[in-house]
This record gives sequence, C-alpha cells and structure tokens, in this order.
Amino acid sequence: MNSSGRATRVIRSSAAMDDVFVLGEGTRQAVPAIGTLATAAAVIAAAETHAAGLLAAAETRAAAIVALAEQQADEVREEAVAEGQAIGRAAAEAELADCLGLIRRAAAEGKAIRDGVAAQASAVIARATSLATRRIVADYYEADPARTAAAVEDALRAASGQDVIAIRVHPELAGAISASLTSAAAYVQPDGAIEIGGCVIDLRMGTLDATLEARLSMLDLALSEAGGELSQ
Repeated sequence: MNSSGRATRVIRSSAAMDDVFVLGEGTRQAVPAIGTLATAAAVIAAAETHAAGLLAAAETRAAAIVALAEQQADEVREEAVAEGQAIGRAAAEAELADCLGLIRRAAAEGKAIRDGVAAQASAVIARATSLATRRIVADYYEADPARTAAAVEDALRAASGQDVIAIRVHPELAGAISASLTSAAAYVQPDGAIEIGGCVIDLRMGTLDATLEARLSMLDLALSEAGGELSQ
C-alpha cells in the first residue's frame, strides 16, 4: 500500500501542552496551543502593567524626594541668608558704633581745640583792644588839657565828703587844672609820676587813684573777663 495515497491523519494529545504529530508528513511541526499562548500573553501583559506601575511609583517617589530636597535646600539657603544678614547687620552696627565713637571723640577734641583757639583769640583781641585804647586815649588827653581837668573834677566828685589833702597831677597841666578848679585849686600839686589824663587824690583816710593807667586797667579787666581770661 502506497503511503502517499493515504489520507493525512492528525493525532492530538489529550494534554494541551503535548506535541502534535501529523502522520504521513515527512517533517515534524509544533502546533501551538491557543489556550497556552493566551495565558502567556496575559502574564506578559500583567508583568508589563505591574512594571509600568512600579516605574510610575518610583518616578513619583523620586519626584517627591527631589521636591523635598529642594525645599530643604531652600530652607537651608534661607536660614543661611538670614544668618548671613544677621551677622552682616551686627558687623555693620558694630562698625557704625565705632564710627560714631570716633565722631564723638573728634567732635569733643574739635570743641576743646575750638574753645582753646577761641579763648586765645579772645585774649589776643582783648590785649590788642587794650593797647589800641591806651594809645587813642593818651592822644585824646594830650590833645586838650581841659580833658584832664574834667577827669580831675570827676575824681573830686567821687571823693565828695572826704577830707582832701592833695591833688597830684602832671606838672605840665598843674596850672590849667588849678585854673579850672575854684574851691580845690589850693590842693593841686605837680607830680612827675602822674601821667596826663588823670590824677591822684590824697585823702585823710586814704588815696583815690584816678590816673589814666588805673582807669585803663579797669578796662583791661573787663576785656579779659569778656575773653574768658582774668588778669593776673
């Protein structure tokens, strides 16, 4: 019997996973079981879905970790900035306090120097004023003997009520002063120590110095006090 004329017969195993043989064929082929292939595809799909879920969870967790790290970094950076600002502010305040101290000391020293210069200037001005006044006043009295006579009359009024012993005046002005004084002319005496412009009145109870020098000394005292320096 010719085998080529036989009908092809398929013998399938009762188990789904067994091989399938085709009788009468020269080659052996594996026929896939539909149930088996479907189950494997489902497993693969489930594995891929699970893997995708794990990947998504991992990405979410990674994003959360990164966000937390960035937040912590921001907080640390803000704290560092705040701390740096506090340190800088403290340093600036300390430097400002030092500068204010220097300014106060400089101001105090400047005031002391200014006061010293002002006092010296006042003393110099007072002395210059005194010298100028002496020169001007001396010229004033030398220009007119009647001015000295008027000064003597003022001195006699200051000694009013006291016993006059003598009125000493500059010798060159003795005659003019005697002529100007009527009731007290007998008391006029020349004295070379008395400058033009004043007199010395000898009293029973003392002496009245009305010389030009004595009157100018009072002016010097007033100028010295005004300049903050008392005469020695």
